[in-house]
Amino acid sequence: MNGILLINKPSGLSSHDVVGKLRKILNIKKIGHTGTLDPAATGLLVTLIGTATKLSPYLMDNDKEYYGEVIIGIATETEDAEGPIVAVKSVEKELFVDVALKSLLGKQMQTPPMYSAVKQEGKKLYQLARRGIEIERCPRTITVYRLERTTPVIYENNTARFSFIAKVSKGTYIRTLAVDIGKRLGFPAYLAGLHRRTVGDYSVADAFSLEAVASGDYRLLNMLTAFKEYPVIELPHELIDKVKSGQRLSAEELGVESDMIVISEKENLLAIYQKKNGRYCAARVWN
Repeated sequence: MNGILLINKPSGLSSHDVVGKLRKILNIKKIGHTGTLDPAATGLLVTLIGTATKLSPYLMDNDKEYYGEVIIGIATETEDAEGPIVAVKSVEKELFVDVALKSLLGKQMQTPPMYSAVKQEGKKLYQLARRGIEIERCPRTITVYRLERTTPVIYENNTARFSFIAKVSKGTYIRTLAVDIGKRLGFPAYLAGLHRRTVGDYSVADAFSLEAVASGDYRLLNMLTAFKEYPVIELPHELIDKVKSGQRLSAEELGVESDMIVISEKENLLAIYQKKNGRYCAARVWN
């Protein structure tokens, strides 16, 4: 059993929990995923089954799209609804929310939150945060492609709240983006809810619940679906053995030129070749 399984993650389970449950349901040890969702978050978790775990490096760079809800006027230690309140400032006037959202579009530097799985100096940040230790984090470059309000702004209890849709590059923390929205408005803020809609070309609309998987009502996606942006070719039989043994190939043998070429056999992923010094070298082979 090898392939990509799209899961609609429920709230209350970590991504690690979901993988653990899938291992028991499918009776397969080799399962991974392509990007963590916080336990309180819901939505699309792309899991990799069997030899599809080797796809992880090629799926990590995918853009992602989220629905979120932000509370303006309150900040929490974890930047979401799970942590204790650390700052409060009453919202007593109308906010120019759309202007603030627009100002956050584009490429920028973002500092990962302390409560995150990012490793620094060999330790995960959240492990340090739980011990009350805060360290200086290395900012990373992210891109916000889309950030739009999807509901009216509701003013109540000296706070403001609204929902938004965000399309972002890899490595973007929506919790931190919610805090940045508050900063642009001059108030503390936190992320009250999060739902992941897409990862690259994969959509939560095509995902399965854990209950559905347990009942056998699911399907694995072909591993070739991970490479829609690259040329996928079938080779003549005499070249297949060269591919399976990881031998170098020329552009003439492949019949196409690209920085990366995906080779299939009978509609199944066989290998990934990358261009190096004018020839193509095997980056990964599936036998």
